[in-house]
Amino acid sequence: MNKTISARHNANQQVLITLKKYEPQLSVVPAMPNMIMKYQTLITDTDGLITKADSIPSKTAGNKNMARTDLVAVCLKASNILKVYAFISKNENLSNFVVHTESQLSVQMRHNEILNYSKNLLEKITPLATELANYGLTEELLAVLVREVAEFEGLINEPRQLINERKTTNELIEDKIDEIYSLLTNQIDPLMELFNDDKELYLAYKSARMIVDPASRKRTESAEV
Repeated sequence: MNKTISARHNANQQVLITLKKYEPQLSVVPAMPNMIMKYQTLITDTDGLITKADSIPSKTAGNKNMARTDLVAVCLKASNILKVYAFISKNENLSNFVVHTESQLSVQMRHNEILNYSKNLLEKITPLATELANYGLTEELLAVLVREVAEFEGLINEPRQLINERKTTNELIEDKIDEIYSLLTNQIDPLMELFNDDKELYLAYKSARMIVDPASRKRTESAEV
């Protein structure tokens, strides 16, 4: 998570600790308990989003190369069956389509190319399953091909999905922190002026509150750059 966002969240938590510590004194103003509860809820929501963001893997969980090897093996079997069928039935279109050497599948093709080929292979052999059974295509082999294609496609797409999920979650965290800051500046700060005669409480709040101040954030961001 962004260091500045983390620092802002930690600062907001310090303000909450101070508010909870002095909550009995603050409760003499009827509006304060509700404000503290609202503030605490926003902090809790932010904690949940941060936990979610931290749990999103930064790297793909599966092993693309292993999945690719498994897909190549089953594609090669299915392709050879289709090649023989195309030759015997004199189907030139199928003959031209079929990739039947291991080097083409495992070395020459990129991930997306082999994925597209395997999906097209499935589209071509599925309606011919009954006829191809005479050449060695079994229901089990077809099922394995379907499974391996789905697994490999999932591994190819997973990094993009993780990036999008992480981006969305981080944006939600920033929105929550902005909402917290708005609550502080527009509601809690003005109410706290009612307690400026209680030096201990007032100074404790101001000390905690100073860390959340935009000027402090700007200095932090400049230091990071």
